[in-house]
Amino acid sequence: MVAVSVLLPFHNAETTLEAALESLNSQNCEEEIEFILINDGSTDHSEDVVKYFFALHPEFEKKSKLINSPFRQGVAAATALGINNASGEFLARLDADDTFTGDSINTLLFKARENCADIVCGKVNKTYPGNKVKEVAPSKHFGDLNNMPLDTVNFSQCNKLVRKSLLADNNIMPMNGIDCWEDVNIISRAFAVAKKTVVVDSLVYNYTIDNRSASLSNTQHDLAMRQRQMCSLLVEKWFVENGLVEKYEKFILLMKFHAKIKLLRGNYCDISKWRETYPEVNKRIMYITQLPIALRVSFFILDKLPQKLGQVICEFADRFVKR
Repeated sequence: MVAVSVLLPFHNAETTLEAALESLNSQNCEEEIEFILINDGSTDHSEDVVKYFFALHPEFEKKSKLINSPFRQGVAAATALGINNASGEFLARLDADDTFTGDSINTLLFKARENCADIVCGKVNKTYPGNKVKEVAPSKHFGDLNNMPLDTVNFSQCNKLVRKSLLADNNIMPMNGIDCWEDVNIISRAFAVAKKTVVVDSLVYNYTIDNRSASLSNTQHDLAMRQRQMCSLLVEKWFVENGLVEKYEKFILLMKFHAKIKLLRGNYCDISKWRETYPEVNKRIMYITQLPIALRVSFFILDKLPQKLGQVICEFADRFVKR
């Protein structure tokens, strides 16, 4: 029986894909693993990279499934395609510009077995532009939706194993067309129904941050905001349908807070629109204790200021906020 299915969706990743594949090939796992490679309509030489890698590593090819989509559908649809073709007890995820460390799959799987866990998570090495590297550990509140921060380490699929039946039994799948926050929409719902979540004190994943936010077009920026806001609404709908909305009210408020925060950033700063979007967040900002108290107080005051003054303060403050 396959213990772990590793999903690797990729689109036009010819420059980074080989390193990602090498990190998969170097995994030594005591149980059977498989690799689901999903080519999301690449128009470069990504598929050739995979086929060349197969030729050099025939044993790796035996453990792999290459799924080709004739056109780009987006990372959510590609991930769903991977899940539907996975036969493993647990699911893992690797992005095409990242790598797993050492034998991280085996480390995560051993911890999952040892604790009968549904979700197990490890530390991440974040590489920032300029090759600055920072090791980041999951929150001490890991697994507690109402107390942990909504950040990459806690909510990424990539530094975790997730029991596949947890998703199948609770109708948790990627939301087609929601490619921004596709991790959040899956992992948040998985946390809500998981019986046990654990953390390994090991570095398991190398995550590369592509800092292109400054060059995003208005269209891309607006699309990302719309998708985050739609993701928030759809995730909240799932919580309502499963009778979990009251239990996880704090998380839902936090998710909506992050979904609309870019309405106050840079050239897109619009305090009026920020106030009109999810007004319940502003009214209950002091209740969202996952956020630092200074931040909650600042947003509480901002919501009470005259609109023009608030707009000026946001635009001024944004100059000093790190992207």
